[in-house]
Amino acid sequence: MIATAEIASKVRRLLNEAESDEQLSLLSEDTRSIDEHIIALLPQAVAMTQRNKGEGCGCVNARSAGVELSSVADSGKECAVVSLPHDFVSLVSLQLEGWQRPCTRLYSAGSAVAAAQNNPLTRAGVCRPVAVESVGNDGARVALLYPSQGDAPRFMHFVYEAEFNADEGLDGCSNQLADAVAYNCAALLYSVFERPDAANMFLSLAMALCNGNNIERR
Repeated sequence: MIATAEIASKVRRLLNEAESDEQLSLLSEDTRSIDEHIIALLPQAVAMTQRNKGEGCGCVNARSAGVELSSVADSGKECAVVSLPHDFVSLVSLQLEGWQRPCTRLYSAGSAVAAAQNNPLTRAGVCRPVAVESVGNDGARVALLYPSQGDAPRFMHFVYEAEFNADEGLDGCSNQLADAVAYNCAALLYSVFERPDAANMFLSLAMALCNGNNIERR
């Protein structure tokens, strides 16, 4: 786990070096004010990194949800229903007992894969299970899991990317993607203070890190 204070320190270090290189004036602002801005922008920086990271580059803020944290039930439609955690962003891996392999993608309700689950001839089986996003009776987000595997389906594991929470820090993240979060946060901060050149520079470096490219470390 990377503490919020550690991420904020990394962002401040990037700002200090940029000030030296570019002769900008952002750090003339009160240090406490800068820290408050950084912490306020970190959730957006994490979301940007999650959205833009390349395939196979790893996870950002991955969390494991136990059975006790999620409601799993048989829907009566040849699938199981799991309530998605309140901070759910995207699926990393989910597997029910009896499945031969996990699901690593949550399909949209309007996708062709989701439509195929309505036909018993094209519905997923244990060798290629499917997870489809939906909405429960209470309006909360749920996942429909095909096939359900019995009257009381149970998780083998459930790992997902979560929204950033300053009290919990950053979990399940490589050093490279953690750096991408810091660069994205610096880009957002310079945007707030109307420094477009510096913002664009940090954004381009963040995108390089999101795609698995090495950059000169600051």
